Amino acid sequence: MTAGHCVVNTNSHGNSLNVSIPITKLDRKKKSKYPMVKAKNIRVGVGNIYNAHATPYHVSKVHVHPDLNLDYFDNDIALIKLSKKLKFSTHVQPVKIDTDSIPDGLTVTGIGWGKTSLDSQTTSDVLQAVDLQTGNKELCQKVRGEFDSNDGDYICVTTPDGRDTCSGDSGSPLLRRCNADPAQSGSTGSGPWVQLGITSYGDNASRDSQLICAAPDGAGFYTHAAKYMDFIKKTTGLKNLGASCNGNELH
Repeated sequence: MTAGHCVVNTNSHGNSLNVSIPITKLDRKKKSKYPMVKAKNIRVGVGNIYNAHATPYHVSKVHVHPDLNLDYFDNDIALIKLSKKLKFSTHVQPVKIDTDSIPDGLTVTGIGWGKTSLDSQTTSDVLQAVDLQTGNKELCQKVRGEFDSNDGDYICVTTPDGRDTCSGDSGSPLLRRCNADPAQSGSTGSGPWVQLGITSYGDNASRDSQLICAAPDGAGFYTHAAKYMDFIKKTTGLKNLGASCNGNELH
């Protein structure tokens, strides 16, 4: 599971550029079709936090949401089918999709191999993790006017203390740990991990055209995975993908 814009062919060589794509005010109702990266040009690295040491898996097919609209990042989700089954181990495990209501102020964890600063010319060689918070609604609406709550198609995450996901993290999961205390639902918690969303894009209330990660008036938006459960189930044929947290446990 990844972001739809990660598999859009944005150069002439048939490969994806995992970068933020600026939102332009075009016709929202326009049905757009995008050139997609060929499955043969994608590799999925598995089993190691060091990118160079991950086991590469070939891809047999890419399924992009049919209503993907990158003018507004609507339905920014895609599913990647591997050429062979994953071998589960202590370092490779499936994750359930969180089906709970998502309140403001919930500690969540973003991960990825993206840039660790805007000054960086390259992405990270080692998997990074950062604890963030969902909300607040007022700021989220200033950045994305139609945002109503984290229970919609998008989860909004603000950037506390200069922390944020950044360019190159697109398509990575937004996670939390099951915990009765929302403040302990990030990386410091002890319950099982669940996935809430997929890193999609970020912006700031001033609409600065320059990419600014962790802007004081900025927010990150993550495709709400649970809202696309029908698409995921229909495409994969898998069942029992969702889970709800009950204190420190899943049910």
